[in-house]
Amino acid sequence: MTSYPTIRQNPIFSLFLASYFLIACQPKPISEVETEAEPFYLKVAAYNVEYSKNASAEQIGEAFKPFDFDVVAFSEAPGGDWTKRVAAAMDMEHVVVGKYSTAGHDDKYKTIASKTPLFGYEEIWMADTLHTVTKATTKIGDMEVEIHAVHFPFGWRDQAHIDETTNKIQTYIDHVRNLSTEAVAVLMGDFNFIPSNTDSVNNYHELFMEIGFDLHWMDLGIDTRKVNTFNALVPEDEGNGDVIDHIMYASEKAKAVDGGILELEKPLSDHKPVWALLEIKN
Repeated sequence: MTSYPTIRQNPIFSLFLASYFLIACQPKPISEVETEAEPFYLKVAAYNVEYSKNASAEQIGEAFKPFDFDVVAFSEAPGGDWTKRVAAAMDMEHVVVGKYSTAGHDDKYKTIASKTPLFGYEEIWMADTLHTVTKATTKIGDMEVEIHAVHFPFGWRDQAHIDETTNKIQTYIDHVRNLSTEAVAVLMGDFNFIPSNTDSVNNYHELFMEIGFDLHWMDLGIDTRKVNTFNALVPEDEGNGDVIDHIMYASEKAKAVDGGILELEKPLSDHKPVWALLEIKN
């Protein structure tokens, strides 16, 4: 009977086996190692300027300039070239001015100023043109971020009015819910509701929480019962007021790592500006 060498006896196979294990145990090159992409950072602010009644576009822009924001959303902004002027004072070149003034009032537009180009402008209806959200998209690196400048209607007068307001806000929430899973949306402005962890008279905040969006106050651990964004013109000892201006985003896509209320030396509106440094997942 012919005798064949075993694996252990076969020198060629043994050499092959040793070489295989030597190669297999070598560490992979860095390019082949799966690593989590670095996040992007976006510094944003929102401000209801009360149709620039108490300060000019240039004065507001100069007050904001030291903070070096990437994007600012304005509520109750005058039409015309007002946003272009305030942007120029902040060293920003790109602006979008909404088509519809809130509630049909004069000079209450939602506008956006940005360091980076804005595209994809859209006016999102909240049941009608009296209440809309002005949207534009910007690009940070290779990441597209939708900026929504908002000014929501009141909803505190009576139950019928609360129901009407809820329906309008729900129309907008349905739009946000249907965004592409790849979209990163940042909603900013005068929401006219206080966070649900305070003595809120409505459930508007909860409607956003149901679709995975939340306020930057939550990430920052700021107790909104102890601060106010409205009314900035009322002395603190005459009433603390409420926090109704917010920055909001999907918690699975972004988080605030810094931010708060800008306490300007002199109030330039009946609202205070709010800001956030957002860490956006890549």
